[in-house]
Amino acid sequence: MSNASVALPSNLFSSQEQKKVQEIIQHFNSQQLQWLAGYLTGLQHSNQQLLQLINRIPVPQESITTEPIAAQDSITVLYGSKSGNSKKVAKNLHDKLIARGFTTVLQDMNAYQGNRLKDEKWLLVVVSTHGEGDPPPAAEDLHAFINNRKAPALPNTKFAVLALGDKSYASYCQTGRDFDNRLGALKATRLLDRFEADVDYEDTAEAWIEAVINKVQESFGTAQPAVSAITHVNGNGQLKEATVTYNRKNPFSATVLENIQLNGRGSAKQTYHLELSLEGSGLQYQPGDTLGVWVENHSSLVEGLLAYKKFNPDTRLQIKDTDISLFEFLQKQAELTTVSGSFLAAYSAFVDDPAQAHQLNSILADKQALSSFVYGKDVWDVLQEFPSTLNEEQLAAILLPLQPRLYSIASSLEAHPEEVHLTVGRVVYNNNNREHRGVASNFIADVLQPGQQVSVFIDTNESFRLPENPDTPIIMVGPGTGIAPFRAFVEQRAESGASGKSWLFFGDQHFTTDFLYQTEWQRFLKQGNLTLMNTAFSRDTDKKIYVQHRMQQHAQELYLWLQEGAHFYVCGDAKRMAKDVKQTLIQIVQEQGKLEPEAAQDYVKQLVKTGRYQEDTY
Repeated sequence: MSNASVALPSNLFSSQEQKKVQEIIQHFNSQQLQWLAGYLTGLQHSNQQLLQLINRIPVPQESITTEPIAAQDSITVLYGSKSGNSKKVAKNLHDKLIARGFTTVLQDMNAYQGNRLKDEKWLLVVVSTHGEGDPPPAAEDLHAFINNRKAPALPNTKFAVLALGDKSYASYCQTGRDFDNRLGALKATRLLDRFEADVDYEDTAEAWIEAVINKVQESFGTAQPAVSAITHVNGNGQLKEATVTYNRKNPFSATVLENIQLNGRGSAKQTYHLELSLEGSGLQYQPGDTLGVWVENHSSLVEGLLAYKKFNPDTRLQIKDTDISLFEFLQKQAELTTVSGSFLAAYSAFVDDPAQAHQLNSILADKQALSSFVYGKDVWDVLQEFPSTLNEEQLAAILLPLQPRLYSIASSLEAHPEEVHLTVGRVVYNNNNREHRGVASNFIADVLQPGQQVSVFIDTNESFRLPENPDTPIIMVGPGTGIAPFRAFVEQRAESGASGKSWLFFGDQHFTTDFLYQTEWQRFLKQGNLTLMNTAFSRDTDKKIYVQHRMQQHAQELYLWLQEGAHFYVCGDAKRMAKDVKQTLIQIVQEQGKLEPEAAQDYVKQLVKTGRYQEDTY
């Protein structure tokens, strides 16, 4: 078929428009047409008419899609996301289904009405787990709905679930398991068994997507179409050299520019301001995003564990077809400072004493007991408390891979071009008569000095963003290192000239030693980039004062800001601070709005659902 013979649908184009399109197409070579087909698919992925047109454009390889399938049921791709990973996977699946000619709808659980489930013929679910087995905020309502006695039977629904999680938590992938089990209990038909993905989720997600698409195509009786790779060409039709993309699997080696301790002399804390160069990386980020940092276990932990087990550090291991010494494996590849339920379950088989093995399995069976047991422990603690006979190879086989640590970015790219800044608190504590060190914070504090390099990548966090409207007021609550993203927020608004009011609540132990970025906040206040700031230094008064107490003291004005449309942000400790702040906000809304307790809770819940209440907690 020549370019001139392309048939365009007369219901979409007049004869004059058809002639123009024919003339334009004739000027493109085959590689440019192939690129254009892919570009239009991505640009208007949900437009079925445009997809039909794209499939009529001749390309040297097989088309991006086959002809759209007639009279098909719509497929709903439903996601529940906290940081944005579930959304990325869901959108990838959605786009691939669209490109194969299926009618597909992408839905956020946050905006999805549970009573629509009874009408779904195809339901593909991607959902993460938040904290200790809880659904992410966006999925809370739907999760509650399907577990309610009023949830409808779904005998006409076919479904599949991808659960995203983190094996370092006891309730790994719990929300995905809940959705999968409950949909099955509601008589929906499972397309394939649930897939579960750890923090390094990409490969599992791709495998799930392909498995789902194959099942869908089998059900519709369609063959797997070939998908052409999109070739990048320049204006002359010549191939362009592929640019390097830096990500979790291919991190960028960033040079340390500064590593400064922020606390004053005499402070009980050690907080570091780290500046890294991104020059030449092409990496971009927005305020609210996080930086992934690949680190190593402290040598003292590795040496102590080896000595306790009387293991030879030079023992050679074969890890993924790579020859490596036991010492290097434990230092650079093994998760040692975090104890997970999956590690304990595998380890229990090696425990010498049957009574102790039973005790460990009893802990594993109790969610609350497991959470309490693993708190503050590392792998060495477990080996001491439950002695075993496992050897070097067996230990290496059951240890989880060392994961990068994620830190809230403390800078605006516009204020600091080609740089990224972090605010990191050193973690050191005693447990089991032994000093324990946080793996990343101590690596950053002790190892990363100016001129050295560290592997990093950007991890986007779409659920923690400045308002699109620069006139919108913002309220920020960030005690301790939770201040990090708000430095980025205020810098960004200062650079962009945003006119919206901003209010910061910051807390730490002592005013004289722990007022992080004090001179910067004073400058922002003076320049008007920061409207208000309230501080709470808990150890400077007889009665400990925290950020939620300052919120209560300014309840009337805070409520007025909310009524004006302010967005409310919280960053920091999830276990106590974030819960206390949220409860205080509900109390303020109840008192100032003269509402019943249930109505006040619903008010804050609506702030969450509409994106006006956002958390970045850990």
